[in-house]
Amino acid sequence: MRLAISNLDKSFQGVPVLRDVSFEVGHGELVSIIGPSGVGKTTLLHIIAGLERADRGDVATDRPITREEPAILVFQDYVLFPNMTVFENVAFGLRARRLPRAEIRRRVTDMLGYFRLQDRAEAYPAQLSGGQRQRVALARAMVVEPALLLLDEPFANLDRNLKMETALFIRATQREFSTTTVSVTHDLEEALAMSDRIGIMLDGRLRQYASPREVYLRPADEQTARFLGPVNRLEPAQAALLGLPAEAALLRPESLCLTVDDDGPGRIESLHFAGHYISYQVSLHGTALTVYSLAPVGETGQRVRVGLCASGADLRESIDNHTFPKHGS
Repeated sequence: MRLAISNLDKSFQGVPVLRDVSFEVGHGELVSIIGPSGVGKTTLLHIIAGLERADRGDVATDRPITREEPAILVFQDYVLFPNMTVFENVAFGLRARRLPRAEIRRRVTDMLGYFRLQDRAEAYPAQLSGGQRQRVALARAMVVEPALLLLDEPFANLDRNLKMETALFIRATQREFSTTTVSVTHDLEEALAMSDRIGIMLDGRLRQYASPREVYLRPADEQTARFLGPVNRLEPAQAALLGLPAEAALLRPESLCLTVDDDGPGRIESLHFAGHYISYQVSLHGTALTVYSLAPVGETGQRVRVGLCASGADLRESIDNHTFPKHGS
């Protein structure tokens, strides 16, 4: 199913929540709309699902949403029936269609196997972990073969160490079933990992809509860039030292590299170990920079030179986009 959102506006009690939101989702795509809490993401999802009406604009699909090809919304808290077993929860939609008992058992059993829940078929939701409850909610959605799958904050109730695993599982499931999927979330890393395209929602507007790589490396404006992660602003003197044009530049911490040099113009002010990288706070001609490094470079107080990492095309795209237009310019 293809989905087209056109010029959506929505206000509550006179306060705008969505402002002229437009984007398209191709057949079999997984699209994530990301933004901070309260930005209108869930309202957008509810409008797509038909639970809310837009004040203006259209939601169109290339074929009708029907009982046989439904749009299914998986809520943030999963909304499992507490008095039903896992098997009964997953079977609920099929029983509502009055399918033959043997077909229901076959389809539910197959789905429980795919979602690695076969050994929990007779358990109740209260007996499940957060990750298991989410998989039950996804299995219940997928067993009815939806034309459109809508996910509301799919990582909100998961432990941090489960989030990326779940994101990759959602991606694998979506590819396996070729289900057109729209997810709304504020979990950036997981959304970037699982999505074909990303939409950035800020202040009720869709600031950018592109591939994860494009959005991260070539953000539409400075506010979008900063929402996606730390950036360093380099004034003309610093930019010139790095071989960039004289106008102010914005670069990600991972685009910069440090070299210890007693005569270097920079100084390491502090550092901390962040797990898979080390974060350095460096002063350079009065400007504070953040630099990420995979390996130890120097210690607090040492003089350093700051340069651009020679990491190929990805960095070149970042450098080429050294200035960011103001939103609306």
